[in-house]
Amino acid sequence: MNAQTVLENYQGFKEAQDLFEIKTKEMQDTFEKQKSTYESKSNELEIISEKLSNEERIVKKGELEVLKAKTIQLGKAIEQKVVAQEEELLQGVYNKINDFVKRYAETHDIDLIEGITNSGNIMYASDAIDITQDIIEGLNKEYVEGIKE
Repeated sequence: MNAQTVLENYQGFKEAQDLFEIKTKEMQDTFEKQKSTYESKSNELEIISEKLSNEERIVKKGELEVLKAKTIQLGKAIEQKVVAQEEELLQGVYNKINDFVKRYAETHDIDLIEGITNSGNIMYASDAIDITQDIIEGLNKEYVEGIKE
């Protein structure tokens, strides 16, 4: 099974991806508005700076620095939220695919489904072909008794 092809053609993934893009766009728009406000205030200060007293100029520059810090903080928060939402989206989709693959295998009496991915993996394996315990026992026996040729 080609896992990437399944993912790309799974309608649930497409819809989740569309929703993710909408939310990302909304967050980006919020950031752009904040950035635009900062740039506008910065330009305004440049224009009126000569007409202000030193005290007023210092206050305005302080306000501008606070706005700049808030804008940077907002950008970082949005970036973190986008990453978290993407991980949540993918994990939810992977969980649904894995659950379906397991039910499909059990319904069709399939013992093993391999997924073709960049890293390669097993999508489903029945307990009947799980050799984990045999490996542990063999390793422990070999550790205690040594390798026998």
